[in-house]
Amino acid sequence: MTPCASPQGGRNSDSQPRRDCALAGQILRLRTLGPFTISETSYPAGLVLADHSHRESHITFVIEGSFRERYGNESLVCRAGAIRFLPHSVVHETEIESALRCLHVISDANVLEQLAPESVVPRKPTQVQGFSPTWLANRLYSEFSRGDAASAMAIQGLVLELLAEMTRSETTEDSLPRPNWLRQATEMVEARFLERLTLADIASAVGVHHVHLSRQFHKYNRCTVGELIRKRRVQHASHLLAHTDTPLAEIALVCGFSDQSHLSFLFKRYMGMSPSKFRLLAGRAPATESRISPIKDES
Repeated sequence: MTPCASPQGGRNSDSQPRRDCALAGQILRLRTLGPFTISETSYPAGLVLADHSHRESHITFVIEGSFRERYGNESLVCRAGAIRFLPHSVVHETEIESALRCLHVISDANVLEQLAPESVVPRKPTQVQGFSPTWLANRLYSEFSRGDAASAMAIQGLVLELLAEMTRSETTEDSLPRPNWLRQATEMVEARFLERLTLADIASAVGVHHVHLSRQFHKYNRCTVGELIRKRRVQHASHLLAHTDTPLAEIALVCGFSDQSHLSFLFKRYMGMSPSKFRLLAGRAPATESRISPIKDES
C-alpha cells in the first residue's frame, strides 16, 4: 500500500478513481535498488483515502499499526507483521486504523513478470501471514536498513521469495466461500490473539455453538483456534525481536506466554531457531528515525 490523497478527495473531475496522487504519508527512508523503489513510511491514525489506484505494483510489510483496504465488496485488514501484495491498477480505499509504519517495495507493472517469468504473480490483492513470509520480510527490512553494496541483489532475491509465498497462498485457498460468521470469528482471533480468548467467547460473539465453530474453523483455516492463537503470538514475538530492544522475558509476558522458557520452546518449534538467534539474524534495525535523506543505489 502506498496511500495517496488529492484535493478532490481521491476522485478526478470525471468521477473516475484517481491515480498516482501525492503520497499521503511521511517518508522516513527511501532507496532505489535496481528495479525497486523502497520506502519506510509512516501515516497518522484516522487517515481515510478514497478510491484510488497506482500504476505500480506494491509489496507492503507492516512494521507498526494497522490499516484496512476495501476493494468493492471485499476488504483486507493488515496488522503489524502482515505482508500484502497490491497489483497495479486495482481500485481501493484505504483507512489507517492506528498509527502506521510500513515498508513499501514498489515496481513497474512489468518488472515482476520479467524477473520471474516462470512464476505466477498474484493478480489480486493478497495478504500472507506465516512464519516463512515473516522471516523473509524481516530479512528484507534488515537489508534495506544496511545500505551496503550487496543490498540490491539480496533484496531482489527476498522480493521474489515473498512473491512465491503469496502465489502459493493464493493457489491453495479453498474455493468454497466462508460463512460470514466464520470470517468474523477469524478476524476476532487475528485482532485479539494477545487476550485470554476462549472458544465459548468467540462462539457467543458470532452466534454459533462452540462445537460447530471448532469444526468449521479447523476445516477452513486448517488449524484449531488455539493453534492460530499460538502461531500469532510467536509471530508477534518475532516482530518485537526484530524491531525493538525489549528483553526476551518481557516479550514472553507481552505475548501471552507463561515465561521465557515457554516462549523459547514454541519459538524454536515454529521458527526453527532460538529467539536470540532470530534477533541476531534479523539484524534488528533502530527505532523510527526522523526523516532521512533519500539514498540512491546505482546497482
